[in-house]
Amino acid sequence: MRVLLVAVPLTARSGVYHSAIDLVRAARRAGDSWRCVLGLRPTASGVPVEDPDVTEYVVREHGGRILTRTRDLIGRHLDGVDVVITLIPQSDIAASSMSLPVAHVAWVRGLPWPGRSEQGRTKTALQLLLETRALRRADDVWATSPLLAHQVARARAAHVVQAGVPLLERSQDGATAGPLVWAGRLSVEKGPDVLVEIARRTAHPTVVFGAGPLAERIAAEAPDAVSIEPWASPADVWRRPGIALTTSHRDAFGRSPVEAASAGMPIVVSEQTGVAPMLFTDPDLAASFVLPLHDLDAWERAIRSLVSDVDLRRAVSDHVHANAQHLSIKASFDAARARLRTFTSDQALPDPLPNNPRTHADL
Repeated sequence: MRVLLVAVPLTARSGVYHSAIDLVRAARRAGDSWRCVLGLRPTASGVPVEDPDVTEYVVREHGGRILTRTRDLIGRHLDGVDVVITLIPQSDIAASSMSLPVAHVAWVRGLPWPGRSEQGRTKTALQLLLETRALRRADDVWATSPLLAHQVARARAAHVVQAGVPLLERSQDGATAGPLVWAGRLSVEKGPDVLVEIARRTAHPTVVFGAGPLAERIAAEAPDAVSIEPWASPADVWRRPGIALTTSHRDAFGRSPVEAASAGMPIVVSEQTGVAPMLFTDPDLAASFVLPLHDLDAWERAIRSLVSDVDLRRAVSDHVHANAQHLSIKASFDAARARLRTFTSDQALPDPLPNNPRTHADL
């Protein structure tokens, strides 16, 4: 199965950017041909990745013009492709408006329209309309978690095809409590304000890794027990003993808790974290450590119980570490490939365009 992944435009070389490249490499190791086209804003942070199956462009267009540019980039890379998989809403919309000679799958990796109060009513309604139309026109729609599938069901029923994360070597077993550890973008949807309140209630040492629009406010409001560190590699964030917290108001999957779990760190997660039921499959542990954000008493009880009980820390560490092994990049690729085989066996795909390799210079 020859696949083209598309993500245009991206504002940073972060989650979707690296996930696309990781999937391309997983496919190559499996003997499949996957490529990706990535369109980055001129100000996009991060270091470009060099890979023969990854083509990166700078995109400056906005509004309707970015859809025209995206359609052009997809068209340039259709040679020898069986399926186009779009990874972000603008690419979903662009691909759905083309007369593609191949199948189109929209792989939804985050809520594809603004959450409540995030944007004005008119802009939200327009984005909801355009993305709903795009999802209904796609040949197949995937979501990375059951939570996200439920959220997009108003537009289109989606099959759960999980995301994946490069897993870390296990460095912890819960023997030592360590500080509370939080990693993510310091923005409203990630709930750093909730973390600050939890740190204030527990008075437990807390380390925050991240940056973002709320950085100054969080630094000013955080109690003395909280230290704020710049971004670091996942291995550096999660290698030391600690208890990982994810306080997201909205997180379609949840890269940080999977990384922490893979390293063996006990975790406490918001019930709005898509990966939560995949990491906590034991009902009793889930009831104690997958929590609503409004119940700060429950968060305080969960943290105090983990800090004080080494056997409980070890049990949570073992449980989430074992479940994280099913959330690797390879597992995500295998799930995507399995769904593609099922999907394509149910319908006759258009004949792919003839293979006519072109160099970047030709484009």
